[in-house]
Amino acid sequence: MDMFWWSMVILLFVLGFAGLFLPVLPDALLLLGGFILYDVVIGNGSFPLIFWITAGLITVLIMIVDYVAGGIAARKYGGSRASTWAAIVGAVVGLVIGPIGMIIGPFVAVVLVEMLQKKSFEEAMKVGFGTMIGFIGGVLFKGLLMIALIIWFIILVM
Repeated sequence: MDMFWWSMVILLFVLGFAGLFLPVLPDALLLLGGFILYDVVIGNGSFPLIFWITAGLITVLIMIVDYVAGGIAARKYGGSRASTWAAIVGAVVGLVIGPIGMIIGPFVAVVLVEMLQKKSFEEAMKVGFGTMIGFIGGVLFKGLLMIALIIWFIILVM
């Protein structure tokens, strides 16, 4: 039976990392779900309180980064409030194309919105580029935090 539960834990971890690129998957919550499933079903509550506090805080941090990274970068590069929403819509629409659409979708949407707001093509491209930088930076940051949690999990399990 342990093999079944281990498979579920690993599936949650894999889906969590897939969530870095697919916004419909709650990356941090899936990872946390894997930790909870292991600790409750396999580990019998053996994880220390400090692990849960840290994992909870990192989960919240990852969720915040999800919402603000692209927007902060877009604003830093001169984007409007509308460009923040355009980046989100572009990411969702980009899902149709696949993982590369997650990068191209927000870029195109932001450039179009900025041009509709009478910005020059160069200015719009700069904001679009800033949005891409924010997205990629956010994914890298979240990925590193998630890897750190997985490493800690492995240390506790061994």
